[in-house]
Amino acid sequence: MRKSTLKITKTVSILAVAGLVLAGCADPTPEAEPEAVVYPFAPLTGVAYMSESEIPDTNALPAVSCKIDNAPAGRPQFNLNKTDIVHVQMVEGGLTRLVATWHSQPVDKVGPVRSVRPMDADIAAAFGGIFCYSGGVDMFIALLQDTSLYLADENTQQSVKPNSFSRTPERYAPHNMVVDMGLLQSQHEDLAPPQSIFNYAAFLDETQDYEPASASSGTAFTDLTVEYPDATSYWAGDGSGNILRTQDGQPHMDGVSEEQVRAKNVVVLEVQIDNTSFVDARYGPIPKTIIIASGKAWVFIDGKYVEGTWTKASQTSPIELLDSTGAVIKLAPGNTWVELKPDSATLTITP
Repeated sequence: MRKSTLKITKTVSILAVAGLVLAGCADPTPEAEPEAVVYPFAPLTGVAYMSESEIPDTNALPAVSCKIDNAPAGRPQFNLNKTDIVHVQMVEGGLTRLVATWHSQPVDKVGPVRSVRPMDADIAAAFGGIFCYSGGVDMFIALLQDTSLYLADENTQQSVKPNSFSRTPERYAPHNMVVDMGLLQSQHEDLAPPQSIFNYAAFLDETQDYEPASASSGTAFTDLTVEYPDATSYWAGDGSGNILRTQDGQPHMDGVSEEQVRAKNVVVLEVQIDNTSFVDARYGPIPKTIIIASGKAWVFIDGKYVEGTWTKASQTSPIELLDSTGAVIKLAPGNTWVELKPDSATLTITP
């Protein structure tokens, strides 16, 4: 089984032998070389597993990324609190949609799944595995077809028995397409597990805990707000290690757990936006977020944040986060939400 591993070094102490301290004795025995301890971990959360028996079956399976609705009629979405990483992107009309990625936890119903946008290929290709969606402009779908992703939609899955796509009766079209993510994932065991997208604080076996995340020594904050032209993402720490999400002034809820959406890390990347030649009949020009680029970054954990820069060198590259000194920013182990903030949008941080 292919799995991610995290190397931690611990020093083996050597007890001095009393007789060797006598005058005229031979040179002391040299200290033993550090012994490498290897822990498997979830590549998209950085959570370490203490033993082979703790490794979930999903660790050897591919990631599943889905284009998820974020309109009022599409909320509450299903199983957002079981995602590993979620990207929030601006779409036409200044609204937002999500690219949600599941891997480390077994999940059944996810959605509502919506149509693709031009930046989805550049976001999802780094995860590999499967991308699920519901229709879209042919040119945007072609961008996904140029990647190594397995593309799953309602049409392609009709020939697969059993079919992982369905319409949920509790919603109306086009906000009712859902996917059995666990079933879809299990049908493609031949696909590789994902690479790590971010760096995480390492597990320290001596203390049975993790080293501090980079943001833990940063500036204190109580909440943050990302103002898209026609959508607002608001995050506030709960004092217990989570950051809770509010969408457009209402608590953002998970439709399965019925709990407020939460994250261990919130990463805000300042991005540039290009307009495509395509126009939505209702909302106007369809924008494209430029994600193969670099810019300013802010990384938040519960109560603290650090500023820095981000870089994504290619479509399949992970995102590199560096602080003001050039050191790698390490996230807290757990799930992460990435807000792709247009450079014209406002980020407000309450100290």
